[in-house]
Amino acid sequence: MHKLLMLVFLSVFAFANNLVLQNGEIEVHTEVFGDNEINPKTQNIDSSLNYKNSIESIRGKINILSSSLKSKKEDRDKNMYELLNSSIYPNITFNITDIKKDKNKQFQIKGNLTLNAVTKEIISLVTIEESENIFSINGTFFIKLTQFNMKPPKMFFLTVRDKIDIKYNLIYKKDNK
Repeated sequence: MHKLLMLVFLSVFAFANNLVLQNGEIEVHTEVFGDNEINPKTQNIDSSLNYKNSIESIRGKINILSSSLKSKKEDRDKNMYELLNSSIYPNITFNITDIKKDKNKQFQIKGNLTLNAVTKEIISLVTIEESENIFSINGTFFIKLTQFNMKPPKMFFLTVRDKIDIKYNLIYKKDNK
């Protein structure tokens, strides 16, 4: 019986393919009221996704180091790393738990975002295009700093807005091992 269960378990994973990240960028956007906007981005992305037989079967994790987010202003980046508690919680992780196609043939990715040691469920609207063995995943979502136990910083009369917009463009190749 034990061998039969092990065979069934292994056969489920035998039909899964790894999706290998070929190229990607994650961009974050917020604004400083009374000043200008902040748009750090990173291409330093670690990802382990798998795919069974449909786009809706994609599962896995996407991870970035918060210190890899860079804007055009180093002094603001230092403040951002301090706000994100980068020295204590260096990783920002998104774990995909579900993908569904909506009425408009767009996808919704549901997952758990872990930031500052706080995990919250996030839903992202995304376009996923599949051609041959390539998947192009482009989407957006937003969070509030206060959801993740962070207080928007204030400097004199300037305040960073609580809402953070996140945009991502990821290209994966199916690895048929």
